[in-house]
Amino acid sequence: MKCAIIGSGLVGAATALALHQVGITCNLYDQIDLAQHSNADGAQVAVEFGETGGSVLLAANALRVIKAIGLLDELVANSSPSPFATWHNIDGSGPLKLNTIAINARMEKDPQLHAPLQILRCKLHSILMRACHQAGIRTYTSKKLVRVDDTPGSPVVAHFADGTTASADFIIGADGIHSSTRRAVFGSELKAQYTGVTGYIGVVDTAAHNIEVDGTCDFYLDRVKKQLVCTFKISEQISAIQVMTLGEPDEEETEGWRPLSDLPKHAARLADVLKGWGVPKSLEQMMRHAYRISPATIYDLPNLKTFHQGRVAIAGDAAHGMVPNAGLGLGTGLEDVGTILELFRHMPNLENLNTVLSLYSELRVPAATNNAQKSREMAQQSYSVSFFGPGLNNFLLKIAVFAFNRSWLPFYDIFDCPAEVAKKMESLKHK
Repeated sequence: MKCAIIGSGLVGAATALALHQVGITCNLYDQIDLAQHSNADGAQVAVEFGETGGSVLLAANALRVIKAIGLLDELVANSSPSPFATWHNIDGSGPLKLNTIAINARMEKDPQLHAPLQILRCKLHSILMRACHQAGIRTYTSKKLVRVDDTPGSPVVAHFADGTTASADFIIGADGIHSSTRRAVFGSELKAQYTGVTGYIGVVDTAAHNIEVDGTCDFYLDRVKKQLVCTFKISEQISAIQVMTLGEPDEEETEGWRPLSDLPKHAARLADVLKGWGVPKSLEQMMRHAYRISPATIYDLPNLKTFHQGRVAIAGDAAHGMVPNAGLGLGTGLEDVGTILELFRHMPNLENLNTVLSLYSELRVPAATNNAQKSREMAQQSYSVSFFGPGLNNFLLKIAVFAFNRSWLPFYDIFDCPAEVAKKMESLKHK
């Protein structure tokens, strides 16, 4: 079988590697303009997308899939464990610490997967893309999808804005929150909605500037003023800081989280904003000395009823773009990848393709919808202020963290891709 994957981001590249494991030939097609990195004939060139974005958190559900595609050891070597997540008041007072290792250990049997891992998004992407190159998976750039022809009895054909086409047995759209695949195949009205929040993600060499970062994953919050700052310790040398603001999207924001052009101006402006908010001095210095700042406008995608249409499926943010929280977005996307991998392991033949895509949608729509709703609720709770003032909200957060740490409440559910697919296969035998 042959698959055309639209989008070569984290989920697209992981999908290509998963399908490669089960003998499916894949090509990646991305609208990003990196012609200098790719030959016109699609020769096998290692494509690097450059320094973009900030940090990503990979919990046990995501790490399971990374392990399944054979990249866990390389990931561990290039990341740092994040054993705790800590919430603070905006000035750093009143810390509430969540034990993430203990939470994962209660759901995950593999000790190697207990600690969530922090890694630079661009580093993770580089690991995935190098693995694709080594596997012989070709990447074509400057390929913006404009339509898909899915005529029964013929290959499904992707048409690109430059006039070229790609034919395959099926297509997977992993082209992000503003997915061209979703709009072309599932309906042009299915557009992501701006949440009113814009993030600015800075990456800084804390060692070079003598900035101390104690926690590995920390949140600083003022509910009344709707101010939120997050810091992520990626290594002893590198950390990331994210500032969430309310207002219009940044004029330089792009789908690829490309860095802002005038770094000194934006670093000084955002550092001054943080100073005015009264954050700890170290946070202000992190932003002031950031060597890269990327805007990331926060969008949400309305819940979809299906993730496949004919011989086209969507995965990752293309299927369930959600407000970023606790690594739920990327984790959910990698669960999509793990599910696709397991389904094709059970049904590797072309005659089972429609069944595979249908089962993928049946399995993933409910789970992804649940995660998206959790993410929305977490975002709402971050800024919500009760009738009795923010003190009550902070008290409820304390109770929740206390309960999570003692396993009285589940923090999140791990979607066990092999087990869920096996159960679905077993249920088919009795139909």
